[in-house]
Amino acid sequence: MKGAIALIVSQTNYTEDEAKEKLIKWNYDYMSAIKEYLNPNFNKKEKKEPVKSLNQRTMNEIRHFMDDVNRGYEKRKKQEEYIKIKEQEYKHKIYLQFLNEKKKHPKCQFDPPKINTCNKECTNPLCPGELSADNKMYSKTNIMPEPPENNVDVNELNEDTGEL
Repeated sequence: MKGAIALIVSQTNYTEDEAKEKLIKWNYDYMSAIKEYLNPNFNKKEKKEPVKSLNQRTMNEIRHFMDDVNRGYEKRKKQEEYIKIKEQEYKHKIYLQFLNEKKKHPKCQFDPPKINTCNKECTNPLCPGELSADNKMYSKTNIMPEPPENNVDVNELNEDTGEL
């Protein structure tokens, strides 16, 4: 141990007491004590990113780009589904309003998609009236009829509550 202390003192500006403390700190490894004197941060290793080839960098960029594209697609798909559900809820709500109004007007025959026409004199404000012979116009409005959608099955509606 005296030889290691003498070596540390000769290679550094440490006193014998400082050399002894450094030797104990480094578990009697005189090389580590001297390295610490020369470079206090010698045992801290720098993290080096591995050098990537041009092909690896290109493939990495393509992967990131495709991930972004996929995230955008999933986001648009969810948004379209949300809009479609909200649209169906709105149409269902309007249909329920029509059914409630129809209860007040028992003479109204309009019942889409089963019956798409009614009388000209129908008092139901939500009824478009009689459909012309060429199926192009309603008598009470100037609206062209829309083809029925198969999204909502009217037979599944509970007549009392109007729920699916």
